[in-house]
Amino acid sequence: MAESEAPRSIMQAIAQVQRSVVIPKGKYNEFGNFYYRSFEDIVAALKQPCEEAGISFFMSDEVVNIGERYYVKATVCVFFTDQPGEMFTVSAYAREAERKSGSDEAQLTGMASSYARKYALCGAFAIDGERDPDAVEREEPAQPPEGPFLAHCRSCGTRYQFNDMAHFEAFTANPGCCPAPSWEIEG
Repeated sequence: MAESEAPRSIMQAIAQVQRSVVIPKGKYNEFGNFYYRSFEDIVAALKQPCEEAGISFFMSDEVVNIGERYYVKATVCVFFTDQPGEMFTVSAYAREAERKSGSDEAQLTGMASSYARKYALCGAFAIDGERDPDAVEREEPAQPPEGPFLAHCRSCGTRYQFNDMAHFEAFTANPGCCPAPSWEIEG
């Protein structure tokens, strides 16, 4: 590392990954009529960006009792691969279903673990929900606006007014508003 370079923090490395990773919801659930991404999709998509940022992660599960129910608590720990010390952790919970036809108890725990791990990774790397099946559908504008218009970052809520589409495109190429910007033009 050059003397003029400031030491990187774990958060800067995570932000680098957040800016570079896009994980589409490429699987379809016919029963629920929605698209989703799997835990395996997320892990596969994170490997190369994490390597480029000099970080890696490991995950662990713990079964915890909250009230009268059991939950799987998944924790993801992000760390530098070439230097000791700084670590960032995020946890997510998933409850085991009381019953699921065709699944034994071990499979129920495994499904809860996979779900909790998926959302722990999404939290750590700010992987957005894209079109969440629970979200209210909004119609996208048919054409880009010609004159001044407003747009906001869905990740952090920042709003800006733009003179035209060229101004918007130049800004969104490197916005710097948050680690994982996702811009939407307001209709």
